[in-house]
Amino acid sequence: MKHWFRLHGLALSRTVGALLRHPVATLLHLAVIGLVASLPLGLYLLLSSVAGVTSKMPVEPQLTVFLKPEADVGALRAQLARDGRLAQTRFVPKDEALKSMEAAIGSGDLLAGLPDNPLPDAFVLTARRDVPAAELTRLEQTLLTDPGVDTVQLDSAWAARLEKAIALGRHALQVVVLLLAVALVLVTGNAIRMQILTRREEIEVAKLIGATDSFIRRPFHYSAAIQGVLGGLVGCGIAAGAITWLNPAVGELAAAYGQPFLLALPGPVELAAVCVTTMLLCLLGAWFAVWRHLRRYR
Repeated sequence: MKHWFRLHGLALSRTVGALLRHPVATLLHLAVIGLVASLPLGLYLLLSSVAGVTSKMPVEPQLTVFLKPEADVGALRAQLARDGRLAQTRFVPKDEALKSMEAAIGSGDLLAGLPDNPLPDAFVLTARRDVPAAELTRLEQTLLTDPGVDTVQLDSAWAARLEKAIALGRHALQVVVLLLAVALVLVTGNAIRMQILTRREEIEVAKLIGATDSFIRRPFHYSAAIQGVLGGLVGCGIAAGAITWLNPAVGELAAAYGQPFLLALPGPVELAAVCVTTMLLCLLGAWFAVWRHLRRYR
């Protein structure tokens, strides 16, 4: 057991020494690994931030029914009151809508230059939470057949569209992760192959005096593992720096819509996941490169 630990300690010390003796090449390889890791991490943090905000938003199934000037408000109110799919019905006259718009914009002279209030009367309908989306669509189509109804807007449709956009983003993230994982394996394998070529004579002499495949593989595996972990840390640093730089602009944009929102920074879980993933991918590339070279001696 002591001999086994001594061999691993020797391989680890030689690997660290080799990395320190070539700082430029080491830093360039760490930069490549970090850039490869930072892209999917940044996309993941973006999707997680958006999904976290949308999950906290109270999304009530509402419909806004805009009426024509000749609409029979009383008859339509009675029809809506009998509909069991609705939990609340509120009539918004056009004068009240104008006052609300003036208060939201901060201007009390919106009708300047206009002969009359152009806004329509409207009903704001709140459906019961147990009503499925298909029923809301059917109610929308039914209301559109009324001669006094101009348009119907399903106010909760934006939430469904946003959920679909987030789901599309998750699928895109999976594709990006897969492609970049393959790229990282190939890049690491090529780097280890170059190291093997520079030490080819040393490996041949070691094989002649009876060195095992494990003894020869060990330094390259340690090199890949160390660079994978350090490259993962670099990737987290790149993603954190980019998010910190973007967050002030993101916060100003969200404030313009009345919502506090900032992109999340990578936490301990994301840090550990990125480092472990990059380490395993680098180890896979190193194992394949060493396996191809050692196969020639069999």
